[in-house]
Amino acid sequence: MARQYQFKVEDETYHWSEQFITGGEVRQQGPGIPEGMDLYLKVRNLPGRLVANDEKIDLAEPGIEKFYAQDASSEAGNS
Repeated sequence: MARQYQFKVEDETYHWSEQFITGGEVRQQGPGIPEGMDLYLKVRNLPGRLVANDEKIDLAEPGIEKFYAQDASSEAGNS
């Protein structure tokens, strides 16, 4: 039986059958994340890290990867 990997998008858990997932594939899960939103990977004790659509994330790392979306125009310092 193939290994199942887990990750979260906005606190919703998803299952993935491959070790790697791209930012674009994460965006397509559930209701989806529109292109006008940036995708971030939560990193313990650090600010979230921006994830590009073609970037591969290793789901075999310890713990469950947690992704979240943020409006692309909401950069620090902008109102």
